Amino acid sequence: MKKKNPADEMALQKLAQRLLITLRFIEDVQDFKSGAMLRGMVEAAAAKSDMRSLKLMSREIDAMAMSLFPEQREGLETVPRQRLGVDKEAERAELQQQVAAVLKRGTVASEKERRRLEDYAEMLEAIGGDPVEIQAVRRLVESG
Repeated sequence: MKKKNPADEMALQKLAQRLLITLRFIEDVQDFKSGAMLRGMVEAAAAKSDMRSLKLMSREIDAMAMSLFPEQREGLETVPRQRLGVDKEAERAELQQQVAAVLKRGTVASEKERRRLEDYAEMLEAIGGDPVEIQAVRRLVESG
């Protein structure tokens, strides 16, 4: 059996814990009947050290979190920051810098980058971000 890299294992566990915290929070603030099933899927992926599945689930769970009311999102962001040291503001700032570089370049380099831009535009729309920035990102994504 392949020996696991301790840094990779720590990243996997941190992601799994963040997802579980997010799911529990959403269950607490909304009627979320599939929460237990999703938590089971996260736990199973973590037990199998399946980072790919965790990252895919992360996209969906993060999208669910973005659909919360602003005051609920603020409450959600404090929990992982306190428990796991996850700073969503720093993550957003890093993503904003990456998007700014793509906008400056004027072309989308890959499918992965295109998805990241789409996610960024959706996040901005959900949090009431700058309409000019949203439009610029959407134009770039549509131009390919």
